[in-house]
Amino acid sequence: MTRMKGGQAVVAALIHEGVEALFGIPGVHTLEVYDTLYDQPQIRHIQARHEGGAALMADGYARASGKVGVALVITGPGVTNAATAIGQAYADGSPLLVISSEVDSRQRGKGNLHELRDQLGMTRALAKWSARAESVGAIPELIHQALHEIWSGWPGPAHVEIPIDILSAEGDVAFFEPTERPRPCAPAETVHQAGKMLREAASPLLVAGWGVTLAEANAELLALAERLQAPVLTMPLGKGAFPEGHPLALGSAWRTEGASGRLLEGADVALAVGTRLGAMDTRGWSLRLPPRLIHVDPDPTNIGKCYPTELGLVGDPKAVLTQLLEALGPMERPSRAEEAAAARADLAARLAERSPEARHILAGLRAALSAGATLSLDMTLPTYWSASYLPVAEPRAFLCPYSFMALGCGLPMGIGAQIARPERPVVVVAGDGGFLFTVQELATAAKYGLNITVLLCNNDCYGAIRRHQERRYDGRIVDAELTNPDFQQLAEAFGVRAVKLSSAEELPVALANAIAARGLRLIELPIHDLQTPW
Repeated sequence: MTRMKGGQAVVAALIHEGVEALFGIPGVHTLEVYDTLYDQPQIRHIQARHEGGAALMADGYARASGKVGVALVITGPGVTNAATAIGQAYADGSPLLVISSEVDSRQRGKGNLHELRDQLGMTRALAKWSARAESVGAIPELIHQALHEIWSGWPGPAHVEIPIDILSAEGDVAFFEPTERPRPCAPAETVHQAGKMLREAASPLLVAGWGVTLAEANAELLALAERLQAPVLTMPLGKGAFPEGHPLALGSAWRTEGASGRLLEGADVALAVGTRLGAMDTRGWSLRLPPRLIHVDPDPTNIGKCYPTELGLVGDPKAVLTQLLEALGPMERPSRAEEAAAARADLAARLAERSPEARHILAGLRAALSAGATLSLDMTLPTYWSASYLPVAEPRAFLCPYSFMALGCGLPMGIGAQIARPERPVVVVAGDGGFLFTVQELATAAKYGLNITVLLCNNDCYGAIRRHQERRYDGRIVDAELTNPDFQQLAEAFGVRAVKLSSAEELPVALANAIAARGLRLIELPIHDLQTPW
């Protein structure tokens, strides 16, 4: 047992659990934690300019690194500001930990500074797990339990709140063995049945989601696809889970018409792994899967929830795919690369026909990926085209919260990704509407000298909303247009080098130049003619 103050226990517990970065803003209720950070080099603190930005940065850090992202916020407004990021992490399955203060436990309900009526109740409605420390000794235990809850089943966010009197009090604390991610296997008999179904299938199909990358099961998925010679569809949230330049890659599950649709119609068994097969993954369940479906998921409640499932394999995707590879053993199957290549060629042809402007934008983003960049995408029209048509070759290079679709996420998530992997440049793709939700975080990127290029796609409106209004209400537009600032001057006020392009054709060269030059830059691209991809 070690005696220390509550603020010291927070930092000591995080260090003990292997946390290396912390995102937040000093507040009067969290000063005990910040004082401990003063001479604590094991954890790097990143100062955000808004608690929502801090929590989104922690989310981006988690997605890019595969580690838990941690945000520290104050009581009340700090927690409500972070609420969007908590909801986003829950919707997508991102390993986010939010630590907050709470009012003095002896004065709760008496109108204290920053007090919410039921702060813990609010976060319990948003997070996967939430708890309050009632003593100094409970702090390491709850942080340890939070990390365990984050990784149990389908990953998701957790919240620990600590009253300010507990943060300043002294107590005896003990630490636990650092949390290891549980990797439960599926029952052997069920794995045997799945192996038999796949071995006997004439035209198997694999469907890969973000959960493959969350479980670090990318290599196992690749090995299984090659052994079965099974083409692979990738969910938009999980782009990069399977390399989309591979001969067996089919591309996005959002685009399954033409040759892709015919291939799906001929599939006799599908194995879905790392996806809950929800509405956003499948575009409102329009994805046509064969009736013989095997679903791998760490959460048993997801099996059969959205699609009829013949066989459910409940367990960690990495562990279960390893089991399946062992159950299948060596196999010789005829190559199906030609079928997959035809589907990819058909997809490329459809893109060229539908929107030359989108094709130029995606060419620029594809070149950025080839240069080793991580893409952090906000909700904007080029993002939706990317979900449908942009091939992504590696995991954690394409960060986009497709389940929650929170405007303003792109820049702070990109900052978190750059902190997580500083060797990789980051390209943030944002629209003029969403960008102004979190533009203040340019100050954070400038403060830390981050290597980020913001691609600002400007159509002076909420583009997707305008398109919906036009189609659904006979062209009647209500408050979708925007009055914007001069984005060049705005960027330069933050010390950001900015350039404005005249057309999307200039983008590939402009992005390549920005990435080569390094540093913080903004490229403004007018996109007035770009439509939605559906």
